[in-house]
Amino acid sequence: MRYVEIDAGAATLRDGPDPDVPPDFARVRVLACGICGTDLHLLRGMVLPPGAAYPVRPGHEVAGMVERVNGADAPVREGELVILHPIATCGRCAACRRGEDSRCERQRLLGLHDPGGLAELVAWPAARMLPAGGIAPAGAALLADAAATAHHALALAALAPGATLCVLGAGGLGTSVLEIARALDPTVRLGAVVRSEATAARVAADGVEVHRGLAGAARALRGRLGRADAVIDFSGAAAAPAEGAALLHRGGRLVLGSVLDESLELGAAAAFMTRELQVVGAYCSSLADLAAVIALAREGRLDPGRWVSHRLALADAGAALALARERPAGMIRAVVEPE
Repeated sequence: MRYVEIDAGAATLRDGPDPDVPPDFARVRVLACGICGTDLHLLRGMVLPPGAAYPVRPGHEVAGMVERVNGADAPVREGELVILHPIATCGRCAACRRGEDSRCERQRLLGLHDPGGLAELVAWPAARMLPAGGIAPAGAALLADAAATAHHALALAALAPGATLCVLGAGGLGTSVLEIARALDPTVRLGAVVRSEATAARVAADGVEVHRGLAGAARALRGRLGRADAVIDFSGAAAAPAEGAALLHRGGRLVLGSVLDESLELGAAAAFMTRELQVVGAYCSSLADLAAVIALAREGRLDPGRWVSHRLALADAGAALALARERPAGMIRAVVEPE
């Protein structure tokens, strides 16, 4: 089979054997794989989690057809369209015993520890897949991370009905947060900080108050929305958390979901103490988050296909990564379709 490998700052298309299917695993023929910001961090040589090493085979937003299942009790069937959850859990640690699968202490990550979905085939634990029949594969792939991670961040934001939420960075993940927040609560009041004029126009068309650029964002959005109950940061900018904190009312919650290459700038510690601001990290998602966004898509309350702006073949994975890095006008998400 063909697959993409990242090493020494370069992505290379290679040929290799089809993956084995250990007990309780399923082999999936990849129909679509999203290009994510994490893939760009890999190209920049990001520090890998313990147990992972370069070269890596990326791709953690994966939808495909189950080709083979090794296990009579598997929750998926051969010939079924599935979405892979990107975390394989140990099932034994304290977090797993509490049912907090996103916090598994021995987790393995698709596309980091184990070969990912920028490939024709991928093998993954069957218990970490969910059926996705009725959803087009390109959009289904983005539910795996872009939507499920956004849902997880929203759950951690703990918004009451009719709350005010501001999102810093309305790229792939930020767009997902805004749309899922509206799908879950039509009365939510939304603001967003974006970079490009095209993104500003797209987001504003959905009834979101928009400010371009971090400079002056807190003052501008406070003037239009008042102070926010929660701010979710997916901008990747080191200065964003401090601006987000300035948007919050007393007791507000700042949810940090970006992978940063540098240190955070949170601002004055006294402001966090005296205003009782809460800072929460949001990491990936749980299987329940993935199930929730699949349900929203099937009910017609969420259309992940809207986020697919570019489709490319596996042979053009390098170009897909370049698109994600350069973010030309109209860019939302690039999806690689191996077949």
